[in-house]
Amino acid sequence: MNPGNTAAPSRGAITRSRVLRWTLTVAVAALLWVWLAKHANFGELLRQAGRLPGWAWCAAAAGLLGGHALRAWRLQREWRHVQHVSLWQCLRILLLHNAMVLVMPLRSGEVGFLWGVQRQWGVGWGAAGVVLLRWRLQDVLALALLAVLLFLPLPLSLRLAIAVAGTLALFAVMPFLWSWLLARTGRAGAASPAPWWAGLPASAANWTLKVLANGGLLAALSGIPLLAGLRGGLGGELAGVQPLQPPAGLGTYEAGTWLATALPSTWQAQVVSAALAVHAFSLAVALLATLVTRLPLPAWGGSEKIAS
Repeated sequence: MNPGNTAAPSRGAITRSRVLRWTLTVAVAALLWVWLAKHANFGELLRQAGRLPGWAWCAAAAGLLGGHALRAWRLQREWRHVQHVSLWQCLRILLLHNAMVLVMPLRSGEVGFLWGVQRQWGVGWGAAGVVLLRWRLQDVLALALLAVLLFLPLPLSLRLAIAVAGTLALFAVMPFLWSWLLARTGRAGAASPAPWWAGLPASAANWTLKVLANGGLLAALSGIPLLAGLRGGLGGELAGVQPLQPPAGLGTYEAGTWLATALPSTWQAQVVSAALAVHAFSLAVALLATLVTRLPLPAWGGSEKIAS
């Protein structure tokens, strides 16, 4: 038996898997874009956007930018044992990573985080990958707790009690799950000194700000109740978790937003149009902020290893 032939089927299987994922992503994107074009009411959206006061747009932008700042603070604290880096530089790294995730399909832009951390702090890709895995796990937990608070058809007091109980259960179970995940990924030795929960409050605050900003803007644009808007804002973010992501999540975000509002079909045109506007606004804020941080501005202190 020729050992050189054993790798060929494996490479072929990987190629077929990639082709299948790309094909499914294109098909899902095409179906959702057709659905968007059919159900969006852009004329009504323009009228609603014109009636919305300027401070509402500014408040939404401030909430989104505040979330990015919280993530930058989390990154700064993550690697402070290696080297102190200014909050501005951490914001540059995270916004560039975020922009790569937005414009590249199938979440392939996640490599931007690994590259940025390796260039700035000189750590290996394995250690950076462990931190990214922990961050994504924390994001899932934060979104799950928000889902409990917004989606469960129970009185608010019961939802709060379930959220608190769930948080306590997580702190009991997560050390074992985290150890198991590190063992499964073969990165047990590459873990950073931080415990699994380090940065979790920043993650929860970031997602809360984002849901409040996008959900409030959705409610204001579409005329739906605020609670339905917040559910829609969370639904759009949850739609981004699924693996078949077109560039910028266009289509999946709007579909997740509409489904999460759980409103009658008579609201569909208003909600879908408003969701598209909120999505575009959120992308514009993130990409413009990324562009500003790449401008040749004076450094605000700290080490600056990544060139503009």
